[in-house]
Amino acid sequence: MDETKLPQELAERFIHLLKERTATNDADDVRERFQKTYDLLTGYFHSHNPNEREPHFQALAAQLADPTLPIWEFACAANTCGIAVEHGSDPGHCVQPILDRLTGQLAGAAQLHARLTELIGVGDLEMVPEDQWDELANRSPDVARNMREFLGIVFNGRAAMAMLARSAEVRRAARQRTDLLEAATASRTVNRYSHYVAEVLQSVDGDDVVVIDLESKLGFLVRLHAVRNNAHLFTLLQATLLELPVYRDWKGAKPHPIHVSLARSERMADSITEDEWAKTGLVNEKGQAFDQALWQFYQWPAMQPDGTVETWDMAHPYHPWWVWGELSPNDIVEIDGMKIILLAKPEMPRQWEQGFFVPIHPALKPRIEVRSHLSADSVKGWLERIRSMPRQPNPLPPAGVEVEEQRAQAG
Repeated sequence: MDETKLPQELAERFIHLLKERTATNDADDVRERFQKTYDLLTGYFHSHNPNEREPHFQALAAQLADPTLPIWEFACAANTCGIAVEHGSDPGHCVQPILDRLTGQLAGAAQLHARLTELIGVGDLEMVPEDQWDELANRSPDVARNMREFLGIVFNGRAAMAMLARSAEVRRAARQRTDLLEAATASRTVNRYSHYVAEVLQSVDGDDVVVIDLESKLGFLVRLHAVRNNAHLFTLLQATLLELPVYRDWKGAKPHPIHVSLARSERMADSITEDEWAKTGLVNEKGQAFDQALWQFYQWPAMQPDGTVETWDMAHPYHPWWVWGELSPNDIVEIDGMKIILLAKPEMPRQWEQGFFVPIHPALKPRIEVRSHLSADSVKGWLERIRSMPRQPNPLPPAGVEVEEQRAQAG
């Protein structure tokens, strides 16, 4: 038996060779020995037999508990654990130490971006061709150290996303880490991995919403899975409802298959050709692609006590009780702890740019699950409850929403 295949010994050898690469400035012979160890270890991760994969994965994951493991070595080990998770291993064995490290790294991401810009002229090392990295690192120990710190964010960020994208349970637990969310949000404009982590933590999993189509008097209880924002919700909800048999006689426009496949992560944005986009008919002169509203999406206070719906014009000079695409499903107003969306004919054309609904990771599987069709009595009861509720005008524009600009564009 080849003793190098013992899980703990192989994991320890992997870490030892990572440290040796750093100590020898990546000497050729050390890199060669590391590559052989890496290939052997990841060979087990690619195995479809969990009995072969799991002992080696768990042995490497255990190495991440060492608080003295330097940034670079930790990140390489974390990224390698991500490969095992991509092939079916449970992220619960290693995601917490990865998120612990990543929190501190993202908190310093803006400062690191500024320092790299000062040292090498660019804050994002991934914008530099990889064959130039050695030359940059050889400029000074300070440059090499900051480059390692940047790559530490890259590798830990990739590992974290591989794990967050594959487990709603992991996402729900991570959302309780306010320090991680704050660090990711604060640096999302200067580091793409901050952006990715912020997006996935701000998405919604497992929330239920009552949806009532006011014209047809149809009602549904739906559950949201990995929904990024309300515009993403619109794209998913339109597709999901119009696939139901109760809408077989729908006469209006239909969701475009490209938009639906992107919103559900069935395709990635870079797989859509310019010709495919052009055929949707929803591309502007700048080449930006959009989806469009097939309904008007209202919050429940839009419905008045007499059963009419307060439109944009009726609400002026206040702001309409729309569900704003730029915001989150978490911002939808509740009754008795239940989020409610009312569907009606569009007041005016509404569109949202593809950036709102394209997938941020191929392993995320966003969807709207129709948990039940509400009975006619249930729909009637909800509408009566809504009409009886006290309400007030909506005086403030939602944060981040250019309401007056939208009003001007609407004419």
